[in-house]
Amino acid sequence: MKHAGLLYSVSLMLMLVFSCKEKRVALNDFSSEGARASAELFLRHMRDSDVVALVGNTDDAYTQDSAMHEQMSAMMAQFLEMQYALHGGITDAVATRDTIIDSTAAVLMNVTYGDRTTEQIQLQMVFRNGRWLMK
Repeated sequence: MKHAGLLYSVSLMLMLVFSCKEKRVALNDFSSEGARASAELFLRHMRDSDVVALVGNTDDAYTQDSAMHEQMSAMMAQFLEMQYALHGGITDAVATRDTIIDSTAAVLMNVTYGDRTTEQIQLQMVFRNGRWLMK
């Protein structure tokens, strides 16, 4: 009898733990959830000033040529510096809505900056080579 009660308690705890786990969305998932998760990741890279990750998550058509890749990296770094000077950088970004047509998505984001300014922006994305990329 003692073991049955213990087994029941352990089973109940395991069910609680697994039911409360956050659902993880694969970034390569061709869905609204995948597009939103990729857009949020892109803005987290902006928040962290990770130019390499930002350029690595843009549409390959823009970055195949090494000169174009360098130019894109320089432009991204300049944009991040400007955003930080204007608003103290990005502190939070949440995808609120999206529209997917064929292999492209428009993801509406609520962005909060370091100076507490908020705005809605729209990120254009494309699903290419099995993952969502910025256009």
